[in-house]
Amino acid sequence: MNSLPHIQGWCPGAWQPMASGDGLVVRVRPPLGRLTLAQARRLARLALAHGNGALELSSRANVQLRGIAPGRHSAVLRALAAVGLLDADAARERRRNVVLDPLHRPHEGVAAMGRALQQALDSADDLQALPAKFGWAIEGAPGRLAGVSADIRLQRTSSGWLVWPDGREQALAVRDAQQAVAVCLQWARWFAGHAARCRTQGLRPGRMAAVARSLPLPPGMAWQALHAAQGQAPAPGWVPGLGWLAGAPLGRLSASALARLLRALPPQAGLRATPWRMLLLEDTAAGPPRPVWWAAAGLDHAAEWITSAEDPRLRVSACTGAPGCAQALGPTLALALELAPQVPPGAHLHVTGCAKGCARQAPATVVLRAEAGDGPGPVYAVVRQGRAGDVAMQRQAMAAVRDNPGLLFSEK
Repeated sequence: MNSLPHIQGWCPGAWQPMASGDGLVVRVRPPLGRLTLAQARRLARLALAHGNGALELSSRANVQLRGIAPGRHSAVLRALAAVGLLDADAARERRRNVVLDPLHRPHEGVAAMGRALQQALDSADDLQALPAKFGWAIEGAPGRLAGVSADIRLQRTSSGWLVWPDGREQALAVRDAQQAVAVCLQWARWFAGHAARCRTQGLRPGRMAAVARSLPLPPGMAWQALHAAQGQAPAPGWVPGLGWLAGAPLGRLSASALARLLRALPPQAGLRATPWRMLLLEDTAAGPPRPVWWAAAGLDHAAEWITSAEDPRLRVSACTGAPGCAQALGPTLALALELAPQVPPGAHLHVTGCAKGCARQAPATVVLRAEAGDGPGPVYAVVRQGRAGDVAMQRQAMAAVRDNPGLLFSEK
């Protein structure tokens, strides 16, 4: 029988990295979701000098370094601080759990809202009791971040902002960013109090969705019905007026591929991190056909980049797996890439090293979950139309999965 995986209940940061099977995981949160070319170059160099030579793009629009030796962590912090990628302290870093809509335009005011919210959070020292994963999302248009987890969400409207908590189909309509931030802080303080009371009783505070029905209303305001848009992740390619979206297979990008890209991009360009494991390459002057810097940037190298909506690797997800993660009971990355061409359009395959499902929280068409087998290697539990921790319908050895990948998506 497999033991249950240990759930940390928090995400790594730069100040507070997480130990894994291959060293420390250091998560960098780009300010307002954007990296300058100089900042991106520093991350590539750190991955080569101190990590495993690769970077990971997370579902929170962050960038992770892996394989950092504990003795090198302080050097990594100094390097991040030198290019403006380190918060003043761990408490401020933890509160800066804000995902900005990567496709926002200047007139939508998303960046200004992000700055206003972050300035308020920086000085909100009374939010220490918030759970480590408590977070915000700021959308410039309905549905752009529909698949991104957020305890409190802000959405731009023609007359102001909508502010709504996860777990309700109702929102508050506010006039401007100042009022929206005030509502966010009021609700965050209320939830921090709830979390503190839970902990005194030996309970986990959970997330906003569990208690949103009890949220207090600010004076003079009323709930209004909300019809949340059912958005989906955009496809790689040209984004009019912004630049190009390019994906990293399974969210993993070699430092050498990133460095080559940065050498080719025009000097005025920047990178926006996205929650879809893609980078937005800012270049408002470029557009179809592909820009002159495309080939020099290495974007035609299919092993490193995903630049087509038809690429089957968009239909798979996988965590680090063994041996990189100490809790993983089997390898995941190579298996997911090997099976990607067998995944039908419209379907999704999630390969996970344990029942936590770190790489995907949403249901998948098929989940392959590594488990300890009776022999020398792992077996893979097959979950259909579910999540990593759901009950499996069957179990197969890795060789059987590789020999008959079509059976995973058959109707039988």
